[in-house]
Amino acid sequence: MTDPTAPGGSFAPSVLTIPEDTGKKTRIIAACNKSGGSVKTTSVTALAALAAESGLEVAVIDADDQRDASHILGYDDPDADENLLTLWDVVDGLGTLEEALVPARKGEGGEVIPRLWLVPASRELDNFDLRMAGEQARELWLLKHITSLRGRFDVVFIDCPGDLKLIVTGVLLCTDEVMACVKSQEKEIRALTELESKITSLRHDFQYLGALPKLRWVVVGEGVTDKNQGKVFLQAEAQLRVAYGDMVLTPTVRRSVKVPGAYSAQIPLPMFAPNEDASIEYKKIAAAMGLYAAA
Repeated sequence: MTDPTAPGGSFAPSVLTIPEDTGKKTRIIAACNKSGGSVKTTSVTALAALAAESGLEVAVIDADDQRDASHILGYDDPDADENLLTLWDVVDGLGTLEEALVPARKGEGGEVIPRLWLVPASRELDNFDLRMAGEQARELWLLKHITSLRGRFDVVFIDCPGDLKLIVTGVLLCTDEVMACVKSQEKEIRALTELESKITSLRHDFQYLGALPKLRWVVVGEGVTDKNQGKVFLQAEAQLRVAYGDMVLTPTVRRSVKVPGAYSAQIPLPMFAPNEDASIEYKKIAAAMGLYAAA
């Protein structure tokens, strides 16, 4: 039996309850880069699923109007479900982040993924800048909402669009750790330098806030590891590791034919193909980021 008013809308079992506020320390990790198709969503959903699978309480906020994280976590078209609140509804004052949380699922209406929650995105987020025009302190739009999730979750991931506009500014200003996602290409690395400049600017302009964003992690995805496939990719990655040092996580996540399959199935990659090389590499990255619950 389902309760259409419970978290998760028309699909959620009424027994599901959002984690209580225990006052625990909550890590906020934003996946960013000023480039589309830079494996942000694949990385967010993979790492979030692994963290939840290990026993952590995890939430994903989908801040991208393309809604790919929402799709992978079991909600193909959040705008079409009248029982769901989206991030756009939160911005519009129709609910809180806590009220917008829904349980992640393996496929549309499928099995619940334990300890993994989602704030779905809306296509209306494409109109974010216009909606916020004239609002006071509009850069702080998410900071005032994120407090309702702190203390409830061990980790909150935020999947950002491939730009550095107002919606990303707001995400960065409530973020503890920035996870840049790149490919082994010159374009991706140039976009990373722009993200770094954006963070530096925000740290200068909003220093009165105290806690400010910091570039903490760089995930290299869809990497080319075979020398026969092109030296240019390997050279670009080598330059990236020299420039950013230990922030560039090891290993590189290799290209995988299972990624589009996982997307179509609406299941995070490590759950869809746990023995795939890319899934194993994400497991190592999750460990390096401290995303596994203590034994």
